[in-house]
Amino acid sequence: MRNKWLGSLALVCVTFMQFSCGGCNDGSEGDIKFIPGDDMNTSEVNYNSDAMNEVIASFSSPVEMAALLKDSGVPFSTRYLANPDKVKDYTSSFKKALGLGILSADLGYLNVYSKTSQILDYLVSIRGLTEDLKLGQFFDFQALKRLATSEDNIDSLQFMCVNSYQDMDEHLRNNQRSNLSALLVTGVWVESLYLITQVAKEQPSDQFKETIGEQKGILNRLLPILKIFKSTDKNFEELVQYLEELKEVLDVVKITEHVNENAQAREDGVIVQNEYSVVELSTEELQEIITTTEKIRNKIVK
Repeated sequence: MRNKWLGSLALVCVTFMQFSCGGCNDGSEGDIKFIPGDDMNTSEVNYNSDAMNEVIASFSSPVEMAALLKDSGVPFSTRYLANPDKVKDYTSSFKKALGLGILSADLGYLNVYSKTSQILDYLVSIRGLTEDLKLGQFFDFQALKRLATSEDNIDSLQFMCVNSYQDMDEHLRNNQRSNLSALLVTGVWVESLYLITQVAKEQPSDQFKETIGEQKGILNRLLPILKIFKSTDKNFEELVQYLEELKEVLDVVKITEHVNENAQAREDGVIVQNEYSVVELSTEELQEIITTTEKIRNKIVK
């Protein structure tokens, strides 16, 4: 299921866009502060796009995460979502990229619960962010609005989003603007983790606990990528610091890999061994992950 990250993330074709970082806002006390500075030259950074692709392939999309909540009988709640009107306060490209990731994850959640009116609000805010970042040419708002408000068009929406991403990726790589793709993925991941941890706080379940525990491996892949940019952009320093705190509480999770010896043959004759993992996480450890995730996510959206 995780290998279908791009295809299943139907409403968030702008999620994986990559931006250059401009001047930044000082922020408010207690939040992540953004340091003014010139755009970073990605040619000076040894950025491994394959490493980011591995991160993307390793975690469930916001649509999949939201589907897990809905299938578990969790009712919809706007309390879990970021306020799309807050984008007007995002004055830096760094902040906009993180915010775009956050809103994209929320958009996936809204789509799964078929909240058409709220979907339009988020699409408007996302369109504004892409225009500010000079990537509006890859965002066909009218087409997305039409497809996003009809469940029957989900396949068409997926196709459109994947193609949009491919076009943007090629354009931005050619223009050496791939440095902040990590921020977008970070925003999506943090918000997805926030959604499920907030639900787990109110409605604990073994399935939620297992999904939360599995994020340990994803963060271990993501953090080294973010650290690469610390040398050329001080804005990454504080973000990495906060995620290091999250890594510390996730490191207590024990994950054991197993192989089901009862192999099954597919129709094409290939023998498949079902692999599965067992996550060990105490109630106290889970609560610490929930609290830390909430703190970090709220610092990002403020």
